[in-house]
Amino acid sequence: MRSVPSIPASIPMVRRLAAVGLTLVAALAGSVASAPVTGAAPVEAAASAAPALAGLKVVLTNDDSARGLDAGFGTDGKGLYELRRALCNAGADVLVVAPWAQQSGAGARMTSPGFSPIAITVQAVTPPAAYAGDCGAASTGGAVFGVCVAVAPCTSTSPSASPADAVNVALSRFAANYWSDGPDVVLSGTNFGQNIGTTLNHSGTVGAVVTAHEYGVAAIAFSAEVPRDLAQIPNVPFTATANFAVRLLGSLVKWDALTSDLVLNVNHPFVGPGETIGRAVKADVGYSNDLGLSFIDNVPATGGTYRLTVGAPVAETRRNADTTALARNDIPITALDGDWGRSMPIQIALLIASLR
Repeated sequence: MRSVPSIPASIPMVRRLAAVGLTLVAALAGSVASAPVTGAAPVEAAASAAPALAGLKVVLTNDDSARGLDAGFGTDGKGLYELRRALCNAGADVLVVAPWAQQSGAGARMTSPGFSPIAITVQAVTPPAAYAGDCGAASTGGAVFGVCVAVAPCTSTSPSASPADAVNVALSRFAANYWSDGPDVVLSGTNFGQNIGTTLNHSGTVGAVVTAHEYGVAAIAFSAEVPRDLAQIPNVPFTATANFAVRLLGSLVKWDALTSDLVLNVNHPFVGPGETIGRAVKADVGYSNDLGLSFIDNVPATGGTYRLTVGAPVAETRRNADTTALARNDIPITALDGDWGRSMPIQIALLIASLR
């Protein structure tokens, strides 16, 4: 395993991850590296080899919607259903509460009622036919719900709740219909596309786990890398990511590390033809925007229209970044504090104290 730089001991969750998680990541690194993957459609070790998750209560959400409408590329919830299948096969008890419609880029946005109540509907969703038989043995029956911002029923034109909304309603009210003591963990994903670097600040997938953190529930976001070669997009590694998620969860349970302050972000690489998967590594959130978002066209001072496009990623300047780890086909795991806080420099603290 690559050497890992020291991390601030002032953050309790990060300190625990340092004590427990580095051993965990080392173990996972061995399990991934021992099963090299080549070709356009990576296939990892079978989920049956993963530690059992019997009885683990999981609220599963995403930002790609609960309905799984895109059966081709999987942009609309295929990753969620692959993860649901792997979890249930490993014995987990899964309840899906996810946005009604696509919510990529929603961050941690939450619906506000203003001066009067606003309708939030949690509506049962029939899983896509390919996943209809999954999770029948769970106490939840593998129930799947979509959440819209409307009076029931949710329809094709109903505004969707955000990922944060879905977690908010699940943890504050709805999940209690299934478990009196709440879930053990909230999982978000598997997202269609990586969430690394500064993209984390705007990710609905990550926004969901940050919201779970507000409730004191362990939370992990999972994303699968989308290749830049458009011909390979049908091969986004949803199954490989789901299998890895089961192994990671099994190890966290074994190490008693599913604690209330645990917030992790996991990205699984796309392994192209002739490439080999790397290993699980502890990484830091990078400074680069992996999407390389940029505006084109010129607009005069009187206003006008720009076009937003995806370009080349911004060069990464941070050591041990998740962006560079994913680029070399490793599986970066980053620990988030969940509150966007940081230690204040003493000079700024003194300046504030001097204000009148």
